[in-house]
Amino acid sequence: MSKIVLCETKPAKVPYKIAKIGRSFQSYEEFCWLLEHYLIFFLTEGFEYPLKNYLKEKLDIVIKSDDAVQQVKEVINYYNYFTSDEKIQFQQKLRTTYLYSAAKKQKLLADMYLKHQLYVRALIAYQKLETVSGKLNAAEQIQVLYHMGLCQSRMFCFEEAKESFAMALRIKEDKQIQEAYFTAAYLAGDEEAFLEAGRRISFDEDQCKMIYQNIKEREKEVFQKEEFDKLGKIDYHRKKADENITRRLIKTTLGKWKDEYKAQTI
Repeated sequence: MSKIVLCETKPAKVPYKIAKIGRSFQSYEEFCWLLEHYLIFFLTEGFEYPLKNYLKEKLDIVIKSDDAVQQVKEVINYYNYFTSDEKIQFQQKLRTTYLYSAAKKQKLLADMYLKHQLYVRALIAYQKLETVSGKLNAAEQIQVLYHMGLCQSRMFCFEEAKESFAMALRIKEDKQIQEAYFTAAYLAGDEEAFLEAGRRISFDEDQCKMIYQNIKEREKEVFQKEEFDKLGKIDYHRKKADENITRRLIKTTLGKWKDEYKAQTI
């Protein structure tokens, strides 16, 4: 069951936005929630002056320390957002994270960005690992390359994603990464390019052709389901006599099909 916390402190009239994580808050309780879910960000970045000033001027929370760990502790000890047991657990997590190597912290930061679908920031954070002291083990290196590929895929950089997945596979073969690699290869080019991509990771031509056809069939199934859902919506509103909505849905759907037909015939 999720934890429900009632705001007991007075919220500010104007929220404060933390651009790097795309989040805003205007109360002590909301800020504690951010600390709980974005801890590695605050430990890495610390509390910048505008944030400290907002906490002081708008929420009466004075941050005295310049150390990121102490800053977090000052906030969690300010009021009773956390129970006594939760504070102990939180402080243990703080100590553990503080002892990680710089590389481990950087990876955790990148993972956090990826988890919250901030793909550009995640990719930049992963790329910064090359300049950070400390080493990652083989499993962590594979995960970093895999996650970089995921970020690049979400950014429609399929060639770059394919390369990241390939680098991960060179360290160790993994079915999940192979699937991601072939998906990126399918989205990146035509069948011949797909076959070439398969050969790069030691798949023979027959295997690649079978995988290509499987992905193609799956793509058709997804497309057909989307079209079926659209027609279902039209039928639903027609039965409810929602004439305006029905007309709008029909016009939108037919317009899309018309554009697709034009694209295929030109």
